Amino acid sequence: MFDVISFGTATLDVFLRSTGLDVETQNGEKDICVRYGAKIEVNEIYFESGGGGTNSAVTFARQGLKAASIVQIGDDFAGEKITADLKKEGVETSFLNVQNSHTDYSTVLWAEDGGRTILIYRGKTRLEKKDVPWEKLETKWFYLSSLEGNLEIVEEIISRFPQAKIAWNPGSRELSQKETLLSLLPNITQLNVNKEEMEELLNEGKPKEIKGLLEMAQKLPCQFIVVTDDRRGSYVWEREKATWWHAGIYEKSPRKETTGAGDSFGSGLVTGFIKGKSTEECLHLASANATSVVSRVGAKKGILLESELSRWPKGELQIEKVFNH
Repeated sequence: MFDVISFGTATLDVFLRSTGLDVETQNGEKDICVRYGAKIEVNEIYFESGGGGTNSAVTFARQGLKAASIVQIGDDFAGEKITADLKKEGVETSFLNVQNSHTDYSTVLWAEDGGRTILIYRGKTRLEKKDVPWEKLETKWFYLSSLEGNLEIVEEIISRFPQAKIAWNPGSRELSQKETLLSLLPNITQLNVNKEEMEELLNEGKPKEIKGLLEMAQKLPCQFIVVTDDRRGSYVWEREKATWWHAGIYEKSPRKETTGAGDSFGSGLVTGFIKGKSTEECLHLASANATSVVSRVGAKKGILLESELSRWPKGELQIEKVFNH
């Protein structure tokens, strides 16, 4: 029996930082620009495994939980690195599905001001229902990140495991299937999205001030609703207590690169729930995990070990009840 099984994507992320990447601003929007035909020197380069299906599993494992990852990878060097990284972290890898294809791959163009543009190659590695060893799965929780639009996976988990709890951080392809996604939410324990995604889900993408957005969001049928709002922190709706919580950020911590921030927060929150912590304690763990992740390059380097949480004092993080009903 696992404490939690993660579903999602797996990628090899290559980070390229260069002073030769120009950042231009027009009409309030920023663009990273590369001169056509130029040969540009790269100042820093990092090769890191990523993808929500592996990043979340590493959070669980480093926090002392028994975790497995179910992702689809190719039989190439990127797939080998992803597998090796998971084994090193103590994540169960026997459920990985290996295809005769290329693993998903991304190149992160990382500008001097910390901004980035990501070039993504999606191989033939979308996880399909037939490739999951359903009969072998025994777990208390499922953590679902982007499934590249495959809502059949979510439907199958709900059907097969009615007693399990499900946390879901849907990707853009799932969010684009709005009606189907909304129909599945009564079976979801924790929904985890950012502010812009919640606006898209509830209000057809029209920007809304945060209090009004949260009032709309709390009508969704999940036990916990998570809305992250970049440097303005995060909000969690606890249905049982009809309470919105707000957690700020660790203001003094450096912010180097933001890949993996969403899943590090969501999986940190689920870790706290699995351990039976209070919502306030869960928010402390989730916020510390996310802040640590964005202080390093890549989605996994900064993920906290269980013993490292004490380095992140609760007193430096503002957690409060807001908009109570």
